[in-house]
Amino acid sequence: MIIEEAKQKLKEEKDEYKLECLQIDLDEKKYGKASMELIAKDRMREISMWSKLKKEFDDGSFDTQDHNQHQLDSYHEVYKHKVTSLTSGSSQAEVFNAIGQLHSIERIKKSGELENNTEKKEQIAQHGKPNP
Repeated sequence: MIIEEAKQKLKEEKDEYKLECLQIDLDEKKYGKASMELIAKDRMREISMWSKLKKEFDDGSFDTQDHNQHQLDSYHEVYKHKVTSLTSGSSQAEVFNAIGQLHSIERIKKSGELENNTEKKEQIAQHGKPNP
């Protein structure tokens, strides 16, 4: 039930108990609406602020169009730190996971696999299928 429907039912209701329940329901809806408006306003402020900061600090060292571009380098750093922080108390699964992930990332960086995937994605986006 939306706010207008709740107001209409409130006008039509005669029973005191139901009137009080409808008034509570209407108050909850108004509060929810006000809360959503505040959240939306704050979110818009946050987006504007981030847009301003991105422009202010854009030195060309990062890709502002493709947010996934930095992922490989970021994960490489994360797993390098994980591997160096492994101890004799680390579980076997943790050791295999960290070392395996690090080796995979290094292999991908060396082979350039992701760069080829990016080209294929662009071809698919433009033509509907990759070139062989």
